[in-house]
Amino acid sequence: MCSDADIEISFAIDADTVSLRPIGDYRVEDIEGPTVFVGGAMYRSPPLSELDVNEVRDALQQLSNNSDFQSIIDNCPTNTPLVYDDIDYLTRHLPTSALEKCQALSDETPFENELLLLVAYVERQNALIGHSDNVLEYYLEQRNEVKEQLQAGSDLDGQLERSFFSYLLLASALIEELTTETVLNELFREEARLDSISEFVQSVGHAKRLEILADIQILEEGSHSELVEVKNRRNSLVHDAQQRAGLGDLGSRREIARILEKTDRCADILLTVSGKNIESIIAKRGCDEYIDHAQSEAIADTRATWERENPEKLATLEDSERATIENFRWDVEESTSESFDIIEGFEFSGFDDEELYAILMAFMRDASAAFIDRIDADANESNLDRFDFAVLLLLCAGHEYSEVARWLKTDEKYIQRKENVIAWRASAFEKDLVDEIPEPDDQVWPHERG
Repeated sequence: MCSDADIEISFAIDADTVSLRPIGDYRVEDIEGPTVFVGGAMYRSPPLSELDVNEVRDALQQLSNNSDFQSIIDNCPTNTPLVYDDIDYLTRHLPTSALEKCQALSDETPFENELLLLVAYVERQNALIGHSDNVLEYYLEQRNEVKEQLQAGSDLDGQLERSFFSYLLLASALIEELTTETVLNELFREEARLDSISEFVQSVGHAKRLEILADIQILEEGSHSELVEVKNRRNSLVHDAQQRAGLGDLGSRREIARILEKTDRCADILLTVSGKNIESIIAKRGCDEYIDHAQSEAIADTRATWERENPEKLATLEDSERATIENFRWDVEESTSESFDIIEGFEFSGFDDEELYAILMAFMRDASAAFIDRIDADANESNLDRFDFAVLLLLCAGHEYSEVARWLKTDEKYIQRKENVIAWRASAFEKDLVDEIPEPDDQVWPHERG
């Protein structure tokens, strides 16, 4: 029997590998007059030149209070695929009514149509993606604080109770943000791009949003129940001060640890179905063609970085007759952070050079991080939603629907439906990354799906 002092906690979310996407940004600088930078685009125009930098900044800030501009933001996507020019994609994506509002705003302000669209796109990223990422960072910090108090043997005192209560509030906030984002993304990618969608999603309660995800089978029945349990626990503690003071019926640190693990699993489910936590799944289970591409790009990126930062070590590696750096490939599932199972590009037979081995492992650690970054970048640049991108690569690897659903923490029937749309939404970008886009099997009638 383990005592309360021997608590071991296992979390579903790995704080070291979870992807926090950068928030979009734009800036105004004085380069022979006010100049607006959005991503790689630079805008200056005669109307802008009549203002000073602060006036341009103020005018952009004031747009956020404009209802027509907010409507444009609400209709913007959360990413623009690499195969499209940003403006081309945004104009094709937005409904005519939003483009007409953009033209009207351009006539009323010193900003061109294209600049207004790009700023709206950035604001869309900030409002939807950035918020949940910020909450996730706070959540991970608070989760670790509670874990440390539990493992340090802290008594069930006021300090632990306050930390645990703060954790539950952050967990609930994170889950609500991810639920809202997932519902919005699903409605947008199902082509229902109407002004009323954002208003509808924001107006309904968290319970209704979870119900929507359950109805369209993104959430399995068991996952839906667990998420509702988190919501109810949070509501009980918030609305019942007496229960909150004693944390309800929690009688031991072990019970707190159990709830900590269960709540973390719930957050992990929504991180996955929202597409925020797919990189490690793709790295371990993606199709061979894509993994070879991503590892090749990662090796090239790492080599370029080492040429600047570790030239002597890189030279040692390049001069070794055992190493062919550009051919380095590794088995992701068999590798660890300290030792990589290199399957191509290095000859280990009779190898006993400890110095070279240390350099090789250091290079592979950087390459492994670059590999995850490459998957993240490809998912963002894809014409598919990040979740759909993961579905594509897993199905191309020949995995069964049930396996893909288990790894992506969703329902098998939802994966079957996703396969139907991936084939026609995949662009040349995705088709170049895989051998062949999967096609659905024979029709499956409802009564045959189990």
